[in-house]
Amino acid sequence: MRLTLAMWTLAACGEPEPQPVEETDVAPLCETGLDVTWDGWAAGFMLSQCQPCHASETPNRYGAPPSVTFDTLEDCRDQAGAIEDAVLTRASMPPAGGITDDERALLARWLDCGLP
Repeated sequence: MRLTLAMWTLAACGEPEPQPVEETDVAPLCETGLDVTWDGWAAGFMLSQCQPCHASETPNRYGAPPSVTFDTLEDCRDQAGAIEDAVLTRASMPPAGGITDDERALLARWLDCGLP
């Protein structure tokens, strides 16, 4: 996954100019102990923001394709590219909106760190 949020170093008096973090620096970002995980954040996000239409047992999918479900971590891993495209790139999901900028940042981090 691509790094979706640009990371910059802070510049203060006498410190070097801000430099973008190289894409190879994503791994340390994901190993900080502050990782966004399935159990710690993503399962709840999927339950509240995605599963109303994308759960396998939902009574009304509101036109969501039957093959696109987010019941489990494996479902999300299988659809990671589609999640990134629909929620972060095109911002077309959820269709009624309601996802905050903070939630988008957490989702981007979860996807970038390999859906831990």
